[in-house]
Amino acid sequence: MRLLFVCPDMRTGGAERHWATLVPMLLERGAQAGVLCLSEEGSLFSDLTRAGVPARCLNMRGRADARAVRAALACARPRPDVVVSRGVNAMVAAHAIARRARTAHVVNEHTPLLASGELLAGRRHQHLLTRALAPRVERVIAVARRQVDPLVALGYMRERIEVIANGIEPVERSDGVPRLAGEGEFGVLCVSRLQVEKRVELFVQAVVEARRSLPALRGYVAGDGDRREEIERLARGSGVELLGERSDVPALLEAADAFALSSGAEALPMSVLEAMARGLPVVAPDLGGTSDAVVDGETGVLVASGDSSALARALVRLAREPERARRMGEAGRRRQRERFTATAMADAYLAAFERVAP
Repeated sequence: MRLLFVCPDMRTGGAERHWATLVPMLLERGAQAGVLCLSEEGSLFSDLTRAGVPARCLNMRGRADARAVRAALACARPRPDVVVSRGVNAMVAAHAIARRARTAHVVNEHTPLLASGELLAGRRHQHLLTRALAPRVERVIAVARRQVDPLVALGYMRERIEVIANGIEPVERSDGVPRLAGEGEFGVLCVSRLQVEKRVELFVQAVVEARRSLPALRGYVAGDGDRREEIERLARGSGVELLGERSDVPALLEAADAFALSSGAEALPMSVLEAMARGLPVVAPDLGGTSDAVVDGETGVLVASGDSSALARALVRLAREPERARRMGEAGRRRQRERFTATAMADAYLAAFERVAP
């Protein structure tokens, strides 16, 4: 089976990490899978090429870039059996490629959900483009159950939507890894882009509030983005350390005592699954697919989105009850291995593609 994956770029977000895991595994299963980046390569592009994935970047300067448009349409030959897209601009390009090749177009929907249950809104023209193309795609693969109704409201055909959860390979937690926090301290790691919908300022506020009753609690943020300067100002003297964009997130997770998110919009965060795989209790907002992964009171704590005080209370309780935190982390590790493996994910995607291929 020949598969063409079309995306804006392969940067360091969860959706990009998902494809960086999925596409090489499809190669292992005998598929001929390639990746086309429209605008830029991104840091995960080289991970794909090292894994043997044929990957190309068009460096498209906009939808009016005639050279890049011609190059994208040329990907209709040799004919792919399925064209897969992620993101609105990639959806437009992939649909044109699929129509020229007379083949199937599958949209992989990672669009986060807000606390209201609505999809995170993009720009008006992106919304209009999605509504125009949504009824025409052959299949939509969502990553969380809560996405289905909002996707139908956006114009996708319900009977063409299926949910395949993100997955990662199980890992063994290493012994003797230096801890993020010092002796007698409790280190909470947040892995997140510093952008508006991630609401990292709420994590900072929660750590500040938690430290009023438990000064031994420390916060760490791994990630970068256009709000870095603002978050840096908020973090000064707060007990939160900004680590910047890191290539060693697995090692940071190994070194943490707990994991937390404070997002205002999520689908099914890869970072939550990565934390669970390493036996960390997870505190996260109850939105999108976080409740698919985190069982409240068993593998972590779900809090209302935007409630920094609830986040603070959950962190303090974990820090004060280390044995409970350890049990939650171990339960999360088991749940990840049972329900969110890369093997099951890749098998499900390949089966879905085989069902729609002409």
